[in-house]
Amino acid sequence: MVAPSCLREAFLQAAENNDQEEFIHFLQRHNAKDDDLTVEEILQSFSRKQYDRLWSGLNQMCASTLLNSPFETAEDSEEGAGNKESSLATHVCLQGIVTVASICLAMNKPVITQAMFETTIYLHGVLLDLPDSASKLQHGIAKLCEKWWVSEHMGREELVANTLMYFIVRSLQSSATIADIKSLDSLRHALSKINLDVESSTTLKDLLEQCMTKPNYLKQDKGRRFLSFLLTLNPSFLERLHKAIKTQLPVCPKSAIDSYGEIYFKAWRVSSGPILEKLEKHCIQDLMYHAVHACRVGSRSLASTLRQLLSYFSKQKRQQGVDKMLLTLYEPIIWRAVKVANASVRANAAALLIDAFPLQDPESNKEDSDALTQKQFDIFQDLLDDPCPVVRVTGVHGICRIASVFWELIPGHTLEAFMTKLIRNMAFDISTADVRAAVFKGLTNLLDNHLSHPLLKNFLPILKDFIHDSSEKVRVAFVDLLLKIKGLRTIKYWNITPMEHLLAQLVEDSAPVARRLVALLFNSLQPVDRTGEVQIERCITLIQTNPTASRVFYQYAHRHMSVATAGKFLLLLGQCILGCVRKAQSKNGQSQTNPTQGAGQDEGEEEKENVVRDEDSLSLQDTDIMEGMLEIIAVLWTGINDQLAKPENQTTKKQLVSRFSKALPEFLAVFQDGRALSAVLVIAGYVPSSSIPTFSRSCLTTLKAMTPSATSSDFGPLLECLVAWGRGSDVLELISDWLEAALRTSPKSKKVTSKSKKKSRQVSFCDPIQPQPILALSYLDWLLSQFPCLSVLLASCSDKLQDLSSVLKTTLVCLEQRLMSPKPLSDLVTDEVLVTSLQMYCRLQIHLTSGHLVSQLDQNLTTQDGTMSRGATWTLTELIAWADREILTRMQGGPDPRTDHQSADEDCPAAKRTAVDTADRNLLDLGMEILKVILSMSSETIMLGISDKEFQTGLADFCQLLLKTDYGFELLPVVTRLLYQMSQQDLNHSLMDDRGRTDDVASSHLLGCLIKTLVDRTMQDSDGTKEQVQKTLTAMKPAMREVLHCCHKQQQQQAILGSPRHDIMSSIMAASVAEVTHHMQGGGLDRCRDVTELPTVSAFLLGLIARTQSRLGSFVSEMERFTSSDAVGSIEDLTAVLHVLYAISHGSKKAAGIQTCLSAVGNKLEELQRLRKDNTEHDVADPNTDNFLFQQATQMTQDVQIAIGGPA
Repeated sequence: MVAPSCLREAFLQAAENNDQEEFIHFLQRHNAKDDDLTVEEILQSFSRKQYDRLWSGLNQMCASTLLNSPFETAEDSEEGAGNKESSLATHVCLQGIVTVASICLAMNKPVITQAMFETTIYLHGVLLDLPDSASKLQHGIAKLCEKWWVSEHMGREELVANTLMYFIVRSLQSSATIADIKSLDSLRHALSKINLDVESSTTLKDLLEQCMTKPNYLKQDKGRRFLSFLLTLNPSFLERLHKAIKTQLPVCPKSAIDSYGEIYFKAWRVSSGPILEKLEKHCIQDLMYHAVHACRVGSRSLASTLRQLLSYFSKQKRQQGVDKMLLTLYEPIIWRAVKVANASVRANAAALLIDAFPLQDPESNKEDSDALTQKQFDIFQDLLDDPCPVVRVTGVHGICRIASVFWELIPGHTLEAFMTKLIRNMAFDISTADVRAAVFKGLTNLLDNHLSHPLLKNFLPILKDFIHDSSEKVRVAFVDLLLKIKGLRTIKYWNITPMEHLLAQLVEDSAPVARRLVALLFNSLQPVDRTGEVQIERCITLIQTNPTASRVFYQYAHRHMSVATAGKFLLLLGQCILGCVRKAQSKNGQSQTNPTQGAGQDEGEEEKENVVRDEDSLSLQDTDIMEGMLEIIAVLWTGINDQLAKPENQTTKKQLVSRFSKALPEFLAVFQDGRALSAVLVIAGYVPSSSIPTFSRSCLTTLKAMTPSATSSDFGPLLECLVAWGRGSDVLELISDWLEAALRTSPKSKKVTSKSKKKSRQVSFCDPIQPQPILALSYLDWLLSQFPCLSVLLASCSDKLQDLSSVLKTTLVCLEQRLMSPKPLSDLVTDEVLVTSLQMYCRLQIHLTSGHLVSQLDQNLTTQDGTMSRGATWTLTELIAWADREILTRMQGGPDPRTDHQSADEDCPAAKRTAVDTADRNLLDLGMEILKVILSMSSETIMLGISDKEFQTGLADFCQLLLKTDYGFELLPVVTRLLYQMSQQDLNHSLMDDRGRTDDVASSHLLGCLIKTLVDRTMQDSDGTKEQVQKTLTAMKPAMREVLHCCHKQQQQQAILGSPRHDIMSSIMAASVAEVTHHMQGGGLDRCRDVTELPTVSAFLLGLIARTQSRLGSFVSEMERFTSSDAVGSIEDLTAVLHVLYAISHGSKKAAGIQTCLSAVGNKLEELQRLRKDNTEHDVADPNTDNFLFQQATQMTQDVQIAIGGPA
């Protein structure tokens, strides 16, 4: 559509006459959705002469607008309102000019006039000076200049300098878009027109360097192309960009590493001349060198990062020139690196060689190529014999990967040699499980190549016994190998490992292995695609072969079949058992329920036919089979029970409930004890109680009639049934009645419990209560330990649980009475009952608090005062205060039961004194058990995250008071577990805080007190003390290992963020020096060639620290600070430090910083020698002792220097 001539002329007149208002009016009509006028229609009908007129006018309009622009003062002028209006008009006018220019450029055959070019230059000139309020105008100018450059119009070089800067700055902002990066990429060749060596380009280079580390660039194809282009601009700038990338690599995500590999590769592919040489020698080979020598420690080690980056080049080997480049750059590094003494370097070099295999020169002749390939094969053979397990693991993975990819290209004798070495030697490496696991993982990958199957088929049976390997990771890898073989036609897994071995291991093994074994055996033992008759036969065979394995198999079998399939199999099993029951009843002449009525009238003929043969061959006399089938029903139903609750499985659930509701009365009449009854009770919990009314009414009576010796297998199924039937409140009332009757030993307790009783039941008819407190506590312990039952009770019986908690709280009154009495309160209320009751009280409070918090989260509710959310914490706070008042004061002020009472009771007969000692000892044991319960329950609250910092601080103070008593040593294991939970919480808070801040003072002080208690006890030289110390250290070891791990991680986090920290190593260092000094003074100390040979506590703590090099390095750094400080004030202290340093330097793990620490020791030794000289002149010191110690210190310093590889 062509615009009318009058409109064209009016538009030209507005431009020529500098009539901004009319010009803006045209643009407003152009932008209006309800106006048909568009500037495109006007411009399309212009002649060349009219274009000249238009742009001459717009050029003058643009110039005059810019000269009178209020941009500089619009923000700050006192005449703000007027300036804002003027500024807005300026923006609109310039935006209109930009719009007209953009439309002109977008035409099929744009007419570019000199005036238009000059106007665009004006706009480009002010691009970076426009204020933030003109961001839309600014972006329009930039897009106009971009279009000018991309369209290659005249003078485009003059329109890119500011445009480049604009898009670079914009792309670095948090609000940057993909379009900004695409625009910048379209302008990338303009960067080659800029001289980056001059000083004026400093700002541009700084911005381009920032682009190298921005995730937005790395995620986009255009962004990576732009970054790759930057590497080809200038040799000196290339060095700077390479340094920026190296700085970023240790912290960038894995996805970004591949992006950097692509950037380097694309830059290398298009480079030539000096840039190519610089890129290869200074960048790629530099990365190779650092990849060989980088640290391998940690899940995100620098070695693995660089290997991943360089693997991008290895994956491009099909492209021309890559093979030759890799060989040229790796050759000076890798051949030497695989032979060095450092095992870490060898492992890194081996991994890189494996990734790059085969290193070859396409231009070399066949003899040289074969020799080079054989050289690499020889290196791989050497890797398998390397003394370092990490290198051997790398070699195993590498050989299997290479064989899988290049099987048909590798000579047959070489392949057979490799497979023989792997299967006959490496798989039997007894030194480390990692190598054995690597063999099976490698073979699993190797089986992806079908050409390997004929050779491996003969080798694999050698490995059959590895299903019983002592290491779980090896067994997991071996079963994964069998799973891989299961999918092959050429090899059968049962020819490698017999079925009886697999079933035996299924019984004994952990869940990760058991799940895999079930997946391996499922199709054989539970062929869901076969008839029901076959499935029952396989099930019976499995029970006969290994009944325990059958239970484990069906525990995981539901993962491999649908709910409907599992339900159908359950019905088959139930019908088979019911048939046997009825057949036995008919033989005995008993009355029999109508089969149609008992099994359901809708039962299909097919199912009856499927099981009829099994019913004929089975009978109730096959007790093991009957018990096994019932257990399978219970186990499999339990596995699918959660799925049955979903709407899509309601049909299956109704069928199961209907059929088993009719069968259970007959099952209960026949199976009345043993495993069969336990399984039937589990099944009964899944059907309504109304279907078995007689049994359901007798469950509670059965529980009441049990003896205290009953086990969980006796009462557990009954409790589970009652809870499932909604009768959990009856169980809780029974427990409350028994405990209330047993604990009613004082007027106080009687008053409290009767009040609770009155609240819960106003009128009732009760049998005489025969309290069974032990049984009540066993029932409660089982209910609190079974999550499904506990969940139901928390949801439906919270009031009964609160009443029970009130009853349990009266244990405190009983404990106070017991602590005042030399004998237990009664035959029922023994010390064990009181301690267990206190533990149940704490556990119940914790569950009530956790259940309330979960309910709040589910309902999106919060309590303003936090009363219920802190219930357990308040309870434990009260208990700690009670223990402080009732127990701690006795431990601090009372007589020591372990001492002889003869001095106090000289006139008492020996028998009476013995009785007094025994009673005191029993009271002390009771107090210690109470404290252990309180501390362990406090540890649980911290682990669950339902305690606050105030509670933890008070708890830490209480623990320190306990450790300072004569009996604190016995509490060390439980205090250490508590300290672990506190340290874990501190670490979590530190990681969540942006600055790494956390209040870890309490845990740090508690750790110091714990170590001091440990050292003080070890300095007692009695044989009994040494044996007790060893037992205590064994109990402390798991928790202490985690404490050190958490504290070290937290200190690393705090060091990175520069926040204040409490160094645990200082406490350990001081304890070690004190203990070593004590041994030196007590009879001398031989030099220890490992930290485990140091005195008891030092060996224990340093043995845990030395498990990782980073922790050991932190300890050595603390040694250096400790030695440099005033803490070392004598030659004895310095010699003790040297004993520890000597043990570390001669140990298997080498720590960083030993040389620095040794320098500090040398400085301190010189300082002490000067002091000794001064003291000798005044006859202060013993010269003989000093001479010996100084000589010993000097000699040990030299020995440590030699041990770390320095000159003596």
